[in-house]
Amino acid sequence: MKKILRYTFAIILGLGLCSCDKLFDSLEGDLSKMSEEDMTSSQAGMEALLSDVYNNIPMSAFNTKDLNTTLASYSKGADYSIDVTGFWDYKKMRSINYFIKQVDVALEKKAINKATRDAMLGEALFVRAYCYFAAVRRYGGVPIVTEPLDQYYDGDKNEGLYVKRSTEKETWDFVISELDKAAELLPEERNDGKYRATKWAALGLQSRVALYAASVSKYWNKESIPSQYKAVEKKLTYMESSYADTYYAKCIEACDKIMNSGKFSLFGGATSSVSTAKENLTKLFQERQDCEFIFGKSYNNGLADATNSFDINYSPNQAHETITNGGWGNYSVTSDMVDLFDDYDGNGARKDGTVKTRNDGKENVFFSQIVNAASNFDKDAPFVEYARPQDPFQNKDARFQAWVLYPGADFRGKTIVAQGGIWVDGKDPVFYENSPFTVGDVTYYGLGAKNEAEMSAFFEIGKGATSNHAYFWSSCFGIRKFLDPKQALKYSTNPWYDIRYAEILLNYAEAVAESGKGDAAKAKEVLNDIRHRAAFTDDVELTLENVLHERRVEFAFEGHESYTLYRRREYLNTRSGNQYRKHTILPVLDLRDGSPKYIFARVNLYHGDVNLSATGLNTDLLDYYGAIPNFNINDLTPNPSQE
Repeated sequence: MKKILRYTFAIILGLGLCSCDKLFDSLEGDLSKMSEEDMTSSQAGMEALLSDVYNNIPMSAFNTKDLNTTLASYSKGADYSIDVTGFWDYKKMRSINYFIKQVDVALEKKAINKATRDAMLGEALFVRAYCYFAAVRRYGGVPIVTEPLDQYYDGDKNEGLYVKRSTEKETWDFVISELDKAAELLPEERNDGKYRATKWAALGLQSRVALYAASVSKYWNKESIPSQYKAVEKKLTYMESSYADTYYAKCIEACDKIMNSGKFSLFGGATSSVSTAKENLTKLFQERQDCEFIFGKSYNNGLADATNSFDINYSPNQAHETITNGGWGNYSVTSDMVDLFDDYDGNGARKDGTVKTRNDGKENVFFSQIVNAASNFDKDAPFVEYARPQDPFQNKDARFQAWVLYPGADFRGKTIVAQGGIWVDGKDPVFYENSPFTVGDVTYYGLGAKNEAEMSAFFEIGKGATSNHAYFWSSCFGIRKFLDPKQALKYSTNPWYDIRYAEILLNYAEAVAESGKGDAAKAKEVLNDIRHRAAFTDDVELTLENVLHERRVEFAFEGHESYTLYRRREYLNTRSGNQYRKHTILPVLDLRDGSPKYIFARVNLYHGDVNLSATGLNTDLLDYYGAIPNFNINDLTPNPSQE
């Protein structure tokens, strides 16, 4: 690659050590005074080099990619786009390749022993595979560079630096083979840093990679890009269904090794108690639970600027910390997501979780309420009346209760107020306004409270142009997952599970359901293990529909949805003539008979409604592959969106 710059030792010292908590348990000496020769002459020096390798991982910890799906939305917008993390940084790739060369130098100097050399090499291969995984899923086939190439300029083009793109299949296969090597070299357990990669991390990542490659292959024709594009013709952005079974088999193999190791389990395990399940599912994301953690990132190193900042940005308006030039309430959960969480029947078995708002069962009718609040509102609709705003959600999946805030929920000593309207006898209902109405001796407010500090949703919706932050949800639901349940935090230290055991179980179940390979009985068992942890007492059958359903609710707000849509080519588009919207449920205080009751109207999410977004949700199939950076300079074939 022409733009690769000569690696300098100063880059490593400038970046410093990895911010992960106890990534390396013993780093001794003043590393800033070490020369490059010194770094390869001691284990501490090699660990300093390795910490920089870890810094290259494109992990997207605490990402908010689900905001760009139908399951959630940024509170001041309703964007919908193909959004997956990519990787294209060959300077960083060179630092990884450089380290791989130096590992054997350090071994020759006897600065490290053979076991340490193997583990460090395995870590570097793991990181390199992770980077190429992020590259291939976003760009298709990329240049595979495994040597620390240098650039020099002598007035002529240095042809050795112009590495051509490999095909997409070759790139997927390279990542899988790198992880095979890493798994062989890495130890099963570590006592030299609890966030360093292990054999299980390599196999866990391999299960994810293989499932991606299998899905892209199987569903290539679902959103296939025409062969008129050069990248497709050269198979740089090209897969086919005949590849899928080999990748599914590899996914199953990797999952089997992890499941058969006996080293992992679902935190909390099976329970029939919804309250116990809710407590366990909350604890899971407040601190690292070793039984479920396979790979991830810590933010517990005592440095305020290394915290994950999730709490400050996404706490509800009623219970948040403050920060200069910052905001909160930015994460609105849609009713599309809420309806996915099942209810429990009287015996703890699964029951359809679609929130009941009407007595006629027409839960697919959505009102548009933007310009004239009541213009599209059917006042004669047979709405279900509830005594309290929380009543429609009381029987939902423990995962909903642990991970979603809803009207009437208790959180940090507050009762969440998320009311969108009021309806007084003899008047039209009023939506999205905090108008006061006195009925009898009591004054009620359109948004549920007199003061804005006492509400979490809909306040001055659409009028917040003076700030980049939302403060108030644009739906009646907000995120609870990852938030401290007791207090608002300015600095968060909870860890990020990049790979957790639940993913391994669902990867296995999906690969078996898709391919017919593997042990179907075992796949059904692990699928239901996930559900039993959430206090469901019944078993469901191993079907692709059931597996994908569990993926969506189990990994809610962890970013998996974007990647599932990507690899399965399921992003929405309007080519079919259909229009798609994000939705919410609008809680309305009904005072028509003088006593307060609540009805719930299904509405298009404000920012994505017809007057603000005429076409609805849409994506371009060419966007499944990102634009190749500097393709002209580097003499590379561009991707279809660039032709």
